[in-house]
Amino acid sequence: MKVYAEYFTIADCNAYRRKTLLQFGESIDLIGSAVLINPGSAEPIGNADHDLIQAFYSKNHNMEIDYSSIWKKFNPDPTMAQLTKLFNGWYAGKPKSLNGVLQLFNCFYLKEQDLDKALLSFKSGMDFTFSEGQLFGEKPVYFGWGNTGKYGKIKDIPLNIFKSYDIRNTPIYHSSFEENCFYHPGYLNRSYKRNPNSIEIIQKFSSLF
Repeated sequence: MKVYAEYFTIADCNAYRRKTLLQFGESIDLIGSAVLINPGSAEPIGNADHDLIQAFYSKNHNMEIDYSSIWKKFNPDPTMAQLTKLFNGWYAGKPKSLNGVLQLFNCFYLKEQDLDKALLSFKSGMDFTFSEGQLFGEKPVYFGWGNTGKYGKIKDIPLNIFKSYDIRNTPIYHSSFEENCFYHPGYLNRSYKRNPNSIEIIQKFSSLF
């Protein structure tokens, strides 16, 4: 897995990781996307491959990348590894190789491994909240913001994301926001053998690929 992301540090001394790409193999085709809660432990480790990033956005979204936005190469974190297992069918017992790019988004982009600290720092209307729904395309999207996104302080963000999304592109979701289990990949990693809801979500999602 190669990881590239927009990375910012601004006047409030916080770090932000916005659009994130996980590339598998050499293809730049879009595999699908995920929206989680906020960026965690992955750290920048060098310069990004700008030619690859521009080729991805040109091919899949017909758009140019603004390089005043700072793209960096990142090390993968455990959540990214868990997403890989979801998208490649490992949790479903049907592993296959991925070849292409997963888009990783978050409800808000404050980079903080401790979710409680991140939520304390979150302010309504803050910069760098999710605004990339137009990049989903017609590929499957996994919504994994957990109960924090479903019931907590920032619930309006995931609610608006879900309401704006055409669930026909990922027909594993109930049309009612409240009826869905938006399990974080970390929870799926702990429960993929024992929780009937996790098993059902994983099997249905795996069947889309």
